[in-house]
Amino acid sequence: METFHAHIYFSKNESVLAEKVRDNLIYAIPQAAHVSELMLDPSGPHPKPMFVVHIPSSSIGAVARIIDRKRAGLSVLIHPAQEDKLAAHTIFARWLGERLPLNFDAL
Repeated sequence: METFHAHIYFSKNESVLAEKVRDNLIYAIPQAAHVSELMLDPSGPHPKPMFVVHIPSSSIGAVARIIDRKRAGLSVLIHPAQEDKLAAHTIFARWLGERLPLNFDAL
């Protein structure tokens, strides 16, 4: 089954807000396969602290709408989890809120 990743980005001074958004999403989308802990340092192609929601493809439309309603102004990158990571993070990516520059050299 294909899955999608939703990366919810925040600044370090928004970590309390991010934790609240994370908790709200855990409650609102029980069909999500996994909601990570807050990652307080940028990693890989991701330019800011974040947390990740893994979403089954069968739920992507409904879950993306819930994330959009619950993101509290935070930027969100949604992309398919696939072998071609560059395409996943560019061609097949969808942004909610402000689009952030990614570090494609890290893919």
